[in-house]
Amino acid sequence: MQFKYPQILLAACFAAALGCRSPLADLQPPQGRPFQLAVPEVRLEDHSRSLKRLRDLAPHETNTPEARKQALEEHRAYLDLALRSRLAGQGLAVDPQAPLELELTLTTVGEVRTKYIVYGILSGVAWGVGTGLATHDPRLAVALGGYELVEESIFWIAGSSLFGRFSAPVVLEARLLERGRPKPVWSETYYVIYGGSHLKDHPEAARKVRQTQIQASLDRALDGLMKDLAKIPRTAPAPGPGNLEGDGTPATLLLPPPRPAGQD
Repeated sequence: MQFKYPQILLAACFAAALGCRSPLADLQPPQGRPFQLAVPEVRLEDHSRSLKRLRDLAPHETNTPEARKQALEEHRAYLDLALRSRLAGQGLAVDPQAPLELELTLTTVGEVRTKYIVYGILSGVAWGVGTGLATHDPRLAVALGGYELVEESIFWIAGSSLFGRFSAPVVLEARLLERGRPKPVWSETYYVIYGGSHLKDHPEAARKVRQTQIQASLDRALDGLMKDLAKIPRTAPAPGPGNLEGDGTPATLLLPPPRPAGQD
């Protein structure tokens, strides 16, 4: 009995370690071949409201749905090209017929989505009304609800406008799907506010260009995705004694190509 608490602690740590283990680490690459993924084009959800949050405006240019759609497509194409380059750099082969499909959806670009603003306002109103009803005073519920409506509207609308102006928000959703299974093998969402070191890699003048700011944020979102995909095993398990392939040759170790000297 004297080991009761250490055993409980050990069991809790083991359970936590299992819970933190990524499902990607349990994937098995094919024998003697690079790990393959089917990678369709990056999807895009258009929730844009302001063209200047997507790119710098040309003289006399107006904010139109067509212009915003074109700007979003440029960002989507940049992300798609950068994704395929990064996958090749990690030794992950792209094959449309692969059993696993990596699906990416760009849901936020350059500004806070309207639904988040609405959720923020409604949550404040609900809190005010709920507080009033808890006191069994309908008049207080109406008064608090009205007050929260005004206050939260100012906060969320003005705040989201400033946030979009002084940051470059991006939200990227990733899912790994197995053919024939509706439930994803793995999923993750990457939230980026600022491009960080990717933006600092550009000259000072370029850092003020809106397109550059957005693309730096997209690169930072890919950093998170590539870090997760790096958990996929690159070595196929040996089928027999001596770590040999079925034909008796050593199992192939697949690693990404070496980085050029001078890069982190």
